[in-house]
Amino acid sequence: MTVWRDHAAWRDAAAAARAADTILSLDGRPLAGICGLCSASAGFNAALDHADAREGLACLACGCNARQRAVGSVLKQRMRGRVRPRIRLTEQASRLYLALRRLFPRTSGSEFVVSATKRLRLSFWLLRKGMPELVRHEDVTALGFKDGTLDAVVSLDVLEHVPNASLALAELARVIAPGGVFVGTVPFYEDAPESCRIAELSSDGQVMFSGKPEYHGDPLGGGVPCFHHFGWSLLRDLRDAGFRDAAAHRVQDADGGLPHGIWVIVAER
Repeated sequence: MTVWRDHAAWRDAAAAARAADTILSLDGRPLAGICGLCSASAGFNAALDHADAREGLACLACGCNARQRAVGSVLKQRMRGRVRPRIRLTEQASRLYLALRRLFPRTSGSEFVVSATKRLRLSFWLLRKGMPELVRHEDVTALGFKDGTLDAVVSLDVLEHVPNASLALAELARVIAPGGVFVGTVPFYEDAPESCRIAELSSDGQVMFSGKPEYHGDPLGGGVPCFHHFGWSLLRDLRDAGFRDAAAHRVQDADGGLPHGIWVIVAER
């Protein structure tokens, strides 16, 4: 894992970092390795079911994909030495939530799902996975925690879908205690010094794109509009929101089923 804090440093190292990515010859056989999240040696699903390297290579034990495992491995490092850390994950009906609950029992989660019927259906999914609890609805711009009460907030590919991302960053900084961390992912535009807003909400709540409309697949069903293309200025925005420091970590571990670098954003409170 290598850490960068600005675009200039990454630009100078980009060619070497990209060259280090392992080119896989995927033939359907499991990729051998030890999961950095659940520590199992079951290997990883190397079927060609995802064109995006972030979404494939699911651990055959915990079921988490490359992006989830990269975040989980960083979180484990950051929580080392903490006794029963309190962690919030901005998803709940997911393999990652199940894995984090096993590691950190005080992990809680939520989904941005307004429909009570859909939340009930997702709660049944959790029950079938051995986690009997109700799925909660929560907005990342209005987290239901007092100031400085969490050791970590974890959020994967959520911020790009939030119209007011600045408000979300400030809310993350508000609920994390000094010394705590935000660990997350966004589709990171590593060659872009500045982030770009590609959509706005109109006064009547309609999504107005500045160019070609962009929707991302939602694992809970349906496409979700994308409002931001995040570049390196995201790190500056995190600092401006109240974090002491922010950096982009490129997590790569061929032996751990992460042959391609996965960008993980870490902000320290």
